[in-house]
Amino acid sequence: MRRIRWIVIIAIAGALLLLFRPDGRGGRAAADVQKIESVDPFLNPGQPVADYLVYRALSAGEARMAVTGSSVTRGTGATAQANTWRGLTEQHLRLAYPALKGLKIENFGHSGYTSVRLLEDEVTAPILASEPDVLLIETSVINNHNKNVPLEETYQSLEKLHALYSAELPETRIAFLSPNPCTDNQFGPPVNALGLRFTDYVYGTEAFIKEQGWDYVNVHDEMLAEMDSRAIALPDTLKDGIHPNDLGYSIWADVLWPHLTTR
Repeated sequence: MRRIRWIVIIAIAGALLLLFRPDGRGGRAAADVQKIESVDPFLNPGQPVADYLVYRALSAGEARMAVTGSSVTRGTGATAQANTWRGLTEQHLRLAYPALKGLKIENFGHSGYTSVRLLEDEVTAPILASEPDVLLIETSVINNHNKNVPLEETYQSLEKLHALYSAELPETRIAFLSPNPCTDNQFGPPVNALGLRFTDYVYGTEAFIKEQGWDYVNVHDEMLAEMDSRAIALPDTLKDGIHPNDLGYSIWADVLWPHLTTR
């Protein structure tokens, strides 16, 4: 019996040594530290958004992402939230990065809201409370055009949005996106009361945002280029002239993907 007892004690001692030896559990910890360092934003400035999310997942235990904007961010026109550009991006990130398998991209899009209304407390308070690591702001200029918001007021609202989130969420990566391309639609004339076209808002805000040095994706032009390369007509990607259908949202997600995953 004593011999058996000693064999058990030795076996347990051996197991404990194996657990705490440098190439045991400690080795895995070192590997995890190296993995974190490989995506640390301070060691890798200019890293892709996806890498930053991985860093947050490994260092903080989870990664958080959010989007805000108008109805084309909310997902109007899609058959399901999973088929919106937000839903597809969430799926792609989960599949491509094991550390992000539990990622959820919260949707703070508001139908009919201009960029000015994105500053309202009912929009900003939930975003601030969620403390996302990455925040994508769709500029909502479809509504700015249709509701005759002057370009200068549009620029001021974007500046205020960036200032608010930068101050309150200093570790959050912020990027602006244009909305999708549209055709003539029931929600507004091609030329609004200010004598401006929708594309005047797209290109005006693009120039303004880039002048500030903020991250920006011209989804509008990149979607048109992708459609052209695939011989897809713009009306075939839209439900009602403004809101994408499932095909339109899938193209949006496709053109956004490289901006999230490459330098």
